[in-house]
Amino acid sequence: MNFKEWQNDFDQKKWIDSIIAGEDTCGSYEFCGKCKKEEANPCARAFNRFQNPRIRVAILRPRA
Repeated sequence: MNFKEWQNDFDQKKWIDSIIAGEDTCGSYEFCGKCKKEEANPCARAFNRFQNPRIRVAILRPRA
């Protein structure tokens, strides 16, 4: 499944969950902390980042 298909699934889930909750549920899911709303397919990409965390390592070089 690609990001566009995932996003469509998330949009449908958010729509149903929002109706049941009586409010917009955007931002209330576990993976929303990884969301960058300016991206295309933000929910799908946030979920991908949430499921596949990466650790960034900084390499410090001594000053000459």
